[in-house]
Amino acid sequence: MFTEVYPSGMPWLVAQGNKYGYATNYRADSPGSALDYLWLASGSCHAQDCAPLPGGTHDFHCTGDGCFDPTTGNQDPITDDNIFRELGRAGLTWKVYAQSLPSAGYMGYFSGAYVARHNPAVWYSDVLDSAALQQNIVPLTQLAADMAANQLPNYSIIIPDLDNDAHDGTLQQADNFLSSNVAPLLNTQYFQAGGDGLMFVTFDECDAAVGACPEQVYTAVIGPKVKPGTVSSSLYKHESTLRTIVDALQVGVYPGAASGAVDMTDFFQQ
Repeated sequence: MFTEVYPSGMPWLVAQGNKYGYATNYRADSPGSALDYLWLASGSCHAQDCAPLPGGTHDFHCTGDGCFDPTTGNQDPITDDNIFRELGRAGLTWKVYAQSLPSAGYMGYFSGAYVARHNPAVWYSDVLDSAALQQNIVPLTQLAADMAANQLPNYSIIIPDLDNDAHDGTLQQADNFLSSNVAPLLNTQYFQAGGDGLMFVTFDECDAAVGACPEQVYTAVIGPKVKPGTVSSSLYKHESTLRTIVDALQVGVYPGAASGAVDMTDFFQQ
């Protein structure tokens, strides 16, 4: 996925990586979208396919489509620690902005071009057991409203739908999605000089069919505290992103493999 994107596959994204920073040795952990979103949220794929599982994490029968009990077919809620739980404990706010989500709090698996396998929040017991937290899962259209009202949460996940995820659709569609929906964030106060905004743009999965797990994927690190023009050759995976987010938000607890992951400090001004 790295060579498909860089240097010319997604011009807007690559331009941001060149301006701020990008990683040349960032590896997606697992085959299957949901598994990599889980790595980003709780530092584990929560499946025996990834055994041995990181300390403190367990098997919840997760696959690239989500987490379901193989006997009953029912969803198998993840009860392990995760970023959403730790944000709540720290008194910080979060939202998932999901393109084509039909309504706030929607917990179904499919709706038009929206799929739950691209939304990590819906697989954790913390969210499944809380109607209030489910309201933090909102349609992408809410992002512009939150920016205009200066009500962005401390932590956000922006999810494209199937048409714009660089998998079912084209790379150009994905790049257009970013330039239309993500670029406006860079004009907010958080991404100006002296601000503390931090954005990661990465890709979710490796290709097990060609034996490329973990596979190199393009990852841009964007923000006013990023050293301009950083090109990092350090080995990073999704749990490194999770650890770096925990550090940036000063949450203090690293879920799953984030506890032993390499922090992406080479991107930042000291």
